[in-house]
Amino acid sequence: MGQATPLRIVDETSVLPAVDAEAFRLAVEASGPPVCVPLPEAGEPVTDAFRIGGAALDAWQFEHRPPAPRPLHLCLTNDVLHLPAFGVVMLADGTTLKSSAREAMERWPDLSSLPGATVEEGVTHLTVPSGIPTFDRASVFLAWGGNFNYGHFVLDCLPSLVALDEHGLLERYPPIAPPLTAWQRDLIAMAVGKPVQEVKAPIVRIGAAVHSTSMDHYLHGPGDLLTRTRTRILAAAPKPRIGGRKLYFSRRGHSMRVMINEPALEAALRARGFEIVRPERLSAADQVQMAQDAQIIVAPTGAAMTNALFAPAGARIIEIQPQNFTSQWVWALSRRAGAEWRGYVCASPVDPRKVGWRHRIRRGFRFGYEVPLDDFLAFVDAAL
Repeated sequence: MGQATPLRIVDETSVLPAVDAEAFRLAVEASGPPVCVPLPEAGEPVTDAFRIGGAALDAWQFEHRPPAPRPLHLCLTNDVLHLPAFGVVMLADGTTLKSSAREAMERWPDLSSLPGATVEEGVTHLTVPSGIPTFDRASVFLAWGGNFNYGHFVLDCLPSLVALDEHGLLERYPPIAPPLTAWQRDLIAMAVGKPVQEVKAPIVRIGAAVHSTSMDHYLHGPGDLLTRTRTRILAAAPKPRIGGRKLYFSRRGHSMRVMINEPALEAALRARGFEIVRPERLSAADQVQMAQDAQIIVAPTGAAMTNALFAPAGARIIEIQPQNFTSQWVWALSRRAGAEWRGYVCASPVDPRKVGWRHRIRRGFRFGYEVPLDDFLAFVDAAL
C-alpha cells in the first residue's frame, strides 16, 4: 500500500502546455511530453429555429438564444493514475484533471468516494494499492455519468471517443473503460467501430494517456464534434422505416421527477395520433432508428430526449421542463440535428402528497409536477 497523496483538482489547460496540431501529433507519436491542443470548431449548427413558452415561462433562467459551443482540447499526459468507473485521470503528485473528474464531482465535490480515498482536514487523499494493472498507453473517454446515464454517454463520452478517433489516436492509445452494458457497446460500435478494453480494476496506471475535455458535460455546449458524432452513428445505425411518426417518450416508469397527470397527457396525445414509447425498453439501435422516423417528439426533460439528436432535419422537438429543473441541453443537441426545439416551462414542484406513494417511496424521488393540459396541448397543436 502506497502513501496517501492529497488531491488537487485543476483545469487541464492550466497545467498542460498548449501546442499546435503538428506539435501534438509528434508528442503523441513519442508518448510524451504532456501537452494539450485546442480542437477547432468548424461548421455552424444546422438550424437555430426555436420557440419557448409555457405557463411558468417567467421562471426560465436562461437567455432566449441558443447555447454557444464550448471550447475543447485534446490532452496527452504521462505516468498517470486512472479510476475507470469515475473517469478520473490524475498525475503522480495528485493533480487531478478537472474535465475527467467533473461529472463525478457533481455527486462528490471532494471526490471522497474514490476507491482508496480518505479525507484529512478537509482535503481528500488517495492511497494507491500495490500491484495495480498497468497500461503502456490508453485512451480515456468514459466520464462517471456515462456509466449509467444514456444522455451523458451519448453526448459527453461518445464525442470524446470520436475526437480521439478523428485524430488517429485509438490505434496507438487503445480505449479503455469500466465494464460496459450492451447498449453502450452497440453505440461505441456505431460511433467508432473499434473495440474498447473493459477494465474491472478500480485503479490502473497508464504510461501515456490521451483524453478530450468534452468528457466534462459537453452536452451543455456541444459544437460540430457532436454533429460529426451524430453523422457517424446514423451511417451505421438501422435505416429509418416509415417516417412521419409522432412520438411521446413516457417517464411513467421513473420516480425522480414525476408528472402527476402524465396518464391524462398520454391519453390526449394518443387521441392526436401519438405513439407512447418507453425508450429505455428498446436497444440503442432501435432508439436511433425510432428517432429517425420521427416527425415530432414530445417528452418531459430526461435522458430519453437524447434521441432527439437522431431525429431528421426539420423535425419538431417539444420538451416539457419543470421550472425548478430547466436546462438548455436538449435545445443544444436539437440544433445539431437540424430539428426545431420548442420548450414548455410548467410550474413545479407540487405538494409531495399529490404524488403517488409508489413513487415517493422509491429511491431517487425528488419532486412531482403537473402540466396544465389545455395550455400545453394548445402548444403541441401549434407544432402539428
